Amino acid sequence: AFIAIKHIGTNGGGFFGANSAHPLENPTYFTNAVELWAQMIVPFAMIFALGFFLKKQKFAYIIFGVMTVGFLLLVIPTMSSEISGNPAIEKMGISQLNGAMEGKEVRFGPAISGFWSIATTVISTGSVNSMHDSSMPISGAMQLLAMMVNVFYGGCGVGYLNFYIFIILAVFISGLMVGRTPEFFGKKIEAREVKIAAFIAILHPLLILAGTALASYFAAHDTAMGYWFSGNATGWLNNPGNHGFSEMLYEYTSSAANNGSGFEGLGDNNPFWNITTGIVLLLSRFIPIIGPLAIAGLLANKKYIPESAGTLKTDTTIFGIMIFAVIAIVAALSFFPALALGPLAEYFGM
Repeated sequence: AFIAIKHIGTNGGGFFGANSAHPLENPTYFTNAVELWAQMIVPFAMIFALGFFLKKQKFAYIIFGVMTVGFLLLVIPTMSSEISGNPAIEKMGISQLNGAMEGKEVRFGPAISGFWSIATTVISTGSVNSMHDSSMPISGAMQLLAMMVNVFYGGCGVGYLNFYIFIILAVFISGLMVGRTPEFFGKKIEAREVKIAAFIAILHPLLILAGTALASYFAAHDTAMGYWFSGNATGWLNNPGNHGFSEMLYEYTSSAANNGSGFEGLGDNNPFWNITTGIVLLLSRFIPIIGPLAIAGLLANKKYIPESAGTLKTDTTIFGIMIFAVIAIVAALSFFPALALGPLAEYFGM
């Protein structure tokens, strides 16, 4: 009963603490494949359902294509990193024929565990079949980036909710670049819509990075406030340095993306983490729902403009590339410094 809720409902909470690494929740490689497909099929279907109801199936194909390219750019480096093993262990002369096996179930291995870790972070499932905290640094960076971007597939319809914001921004920027009035499905995109879209796009990194900065300060300075919240602020981190920073960054990223997975080397069961991540989860869950609905309402009240030779088409490959570029630029500018301090610094330090 829990598995159906966990994966088809993209919830992620398992009956056992070990989640889908537990043999009673996920006993074989076959059940692992079924659970992977179960958590992906509804988010996939929602994209094509959108195209069906809008009678714009080509538009749905473009969205699905952009999301799939993004997914592959995350999952391929992750699987490659896990299969290649840990260079620190390699230097000790220990063979790693099976790849990086720390935190993995032997019956699954590193490749499918890496695939799962990206599937669960792009689709907001949050279930795990391996310990993400034990993942290689590049894998950790990809898991973080999947939730930071938060637009590839998503939960049951949530992927398009966030993707819609980037469509509005891409339409506006494309219109400026080619000297045409920005339009989306026959409705003009004007200042109010762009301001709302920009606010929603900025809110996600603001909540994640502000929370991480606050936690980092308390971890570095055992202040009275930090002591009151946690008992011992420095006791949060079992891993110092870059990996400890990654653990704190992952906690807020997972909360903001409504994911639920974690780098569980972090001692997060205390008032500080429970309160701050709860606030981040509430704000990042509900405000991004209000923004797209507000934009939809504004567009619905506008006069329909029939397509003409000057209309910027939104169901072409070129526009798909434009959307992907906007997503990449916003994500890179917002999150690259934090990733550089965490998993990327850890990778180069190895």
